[in-house]
Amino acid sequence: MNLLSFTPLLFVLAAVTHGNPIEENIHITDFNDLISEISCSSELFQQLPETSFLADTLLKAEIMYPDSILRHFYFAVPSSYDPEIQNPMFIWLHGAVSSPDLRLMDPKTITEGYLIPRLLQEGYIIAFPMGQAGSTWWDPVGEEGILSIVQWMKSSFNVNDSKVFVGGFSDGASGSFSLMMLHPDYFAGYLAFSGHIGVSAISEERATYLPSLSNRSGFVTHTDEDGLYPTAKMAPTITLAETAGADIEYHTFVGFRHDPAYLPQIEDRIIEFLEETERVRFPSEILWETSKPSGCDWLRVDSIISWPLLTEDSDFNTLLVSDRLQFGFSPDRDFEGEGIYITSALEGDVPAARLAFTAGDVIVGFMNQPISNLEDLSAIQADMKAGDSFTIKILRDEEILEMNDQFNPPQYYWLLPRTAPSVRIETKYSNNHFEISTNRLCVIRLQLHPEMVDFSSDIVITCNGFQIFKGKVEEDGNFATSNLMENLDLTRCYTAEITLDLEELLLQQMYLNEGRE
Repeated sequence: MNLLSFTPLLFVLAAVTHGNPIEENIHITDFNDLISEISCSSELFQQLPETSFLADTLLKAEIMYPDSILRHFYFAVPSSYDPEIQNPMFIWLHGAVSSPDLRLMDPKTITEGYLIPRLLQEGYIIAFPMGQAGSTWWDPVGEEGILSIVQWMKSSFNVNDSKVFVGGFSDGASGSFSLMMLHPDYFAGYLAFSGHIGVSAISEERATYLPSLSNRSGFVTHTDEDGLYPTAKMAPTITLAETAGADIEYHTFVGFRHDPAYLPQIEDRIIEFLEETERVRFPSEILWETSKPSGCDWLRVDSIISWPLLTEDSDFNTLLVSDRLQFGFSPDRDFEGEGIYITSALEGDVPAARLAFTAGDVIVGFMNQPISNLEDLSAIQADMKAGDSFTIKILRDEEILEMNDQFNPPQYYWLLPRTAPSVRIETKYSNNHFEISTNRLCVIRLQLHPEMVDFSSDIVITCNGFQIFKGKVEEDGNFATSNLMENLDLTRCYTAEITLDLEELLLQQMYLNEGRE
């Protein structure tokens, strides 16, 4: 049997890919026959011929984002790539993601950057999304862009669905945390180097919850002299995440600032971690917390009722303090003159804005001491703290201006700000029996596969101790087709789903149970 015999179904798949509804009934047998004949998602499309890309070279492509803006991204294919076998893939997220302009990537990164050359050497296909303000790693536009790039890569190359990883440094690390708490489905695990676990909640008011990190393994690092995310402040947040159930391998380093220069020390261990980590096709247990429609693996949450609270509610959260000494300007690090040349200044409540720093200003003095470079400024700042007053001298149009201001005082904030109640669901399955525990009423869907359940027998579902479903469920070829083309996840071709309105299914049983008591 070959793919030519499935031409009608392939046309249906193509239609679904372009957003068109399925207009014919697809028998589940036909769907299963097709899936058994293909080895990767790219076979559903026109796979790139081997001669159409250069190995170990930075390549560029474009995709349309949800805000209707065409944005470029980069990718690299290792020389060891074999279209006949499944290859691991890594999604690398860069730092400084909130700049106004879409970044251009230096081709030398894949030969001289930290970790990336090693990933290529180990056979990883690598994609490099490019972010900017309005499309950061933790806003909905940027997130969907990342997921679309994963799909683009899967439609073009033979990617191992169970060996797709995401990671990066600084903002790239923060974005990796966010993806694991909002969109973990595609990924086997994550690398988070010198990031902040709460950036998405703080910056974009995204509702992220530490228990949701329990579904994927992470490799996390911080350093003691990091001016943004030092070990002393970040280590307690990692401990809190582990208390909530997160599976994290945590490493800290001494003597490094906010710079990935420490990565060579653990490069071998990182590669070992990636080799050891694989996404489980159909995990028998899921712990998921959310305040908006989302899901993980075979569990989807469609809606949440904030009241009543069914069980004890708790939040894995903590207070943090921001006491970093920040001027709010960008320096020209290539400036060869005496002083610090300012290229731009932030807006808002920061000293640079209050003092009206402008591009072209040169800092020549601070606290009555001469300043030749950034190191001089940092040395003086080392003995100061948030809220301290200061004097600074600026050279502007050949005139020395002396100004006075103060660093912003310490600001206290929640690691994960909250704007709405959440539902926390713990669910597991075995032998056609699903057990669900929830703290709030909600509408959920359970997506099913023949390796999870026996469709010829009854499926039994209990929630908070009450049986809410018992019966047979039929596989659906149309659902399976839509699910495949929505996710391009060949190893997880769910063939049926059950929708459960817990308010409708639980309230009567809860009432009757209270009456018996």
